[in-house]
Amino acid sequence: MNNRFGMGWIAVALAAAGCGQDGPQWTIDPQPVSGQVLYDGKPAAGVNVGLFPIDAPMPPAIPSNPRAVTDANGNFKITTFKDGDGACEGKYQVLMNWPQKAAENAEETTDKLLGWYDGAHSSIYVKVVKGANQIPVIKCPPRTVSPAQMNGIPGRN
Repeated sequence: MNNRFGMGWIAVALAAAGCGQDGPQWTIDPQPVSGQVLYDGKPAAGVNVGLFPIDAPMPPAIPSNPRAVTDANGNFKITTFKDGDGACEGKYQVLMNWPQKAAENAEETTDKLLGWYDGAHSSIYVKVVKGANQIPVIKCPPRTVSPAQMNGIPGRN
């Protein structure tokens, strides 16, 4: 079987799995979700926080995945439809990046979190339930290397 053909069928099967005959079987009622991000024990301002759906609504049932940006105190309120409305019920992987200028006058930015909280490396998961949801404080240790630069454990990875 052609690999592209097989991947196409997988995509169709995954899309159909979340849909009934009348379309998605989701209750599209966002629930309040908030939290705080600390870096080296201090509030982290300007961190992009995203919730990647595991068993929760995703586009096109919602306009985009739930997201927020931390304020000066590292606090955030998740947005799905309108500012700070929250996220729909379900399980999510928490993804984060913290854009930093590479140099004072540079246009280019880098992720101060070095990729430790991207889709391949984040080990933070939350379940959004009906009512107010407070994500436990996310404590990010300072890092000097990305996950890709870490030496693995022989025989394990």
